[in-house]
Amino acid sequence: MPAALYKAMGGFATNGINMTKLESYMVGGNFVATQFYADVEGHPDDHNLKLALQELKFFCKDMRILGVYPAHPFRHTQSFA
Repeated sequence: MPAALYKAMGGFATNGINMTKLESYMVGGNFVATQFYADVEGHPDDHNLKLALQELKFFCKDMRILGVYPAHPFRHTQSFA
């Protein structure tokens, strides 16, 4: 599908979710199937992240949340505007 990654990731941008990491892995050694691992800021129970994940499900065959972890206290002291 043309622009599949752009479409799949668009829900994060439109819902104001910061993606801090994105990795891609080919499945079976070709570009026909690709897996992505993403780190985003927020908790799955946050309203905007819920919306982004719901939108992502339209473009995924399989989606899993591998974990949730707290931000390092250093991040709370910085202004990232």
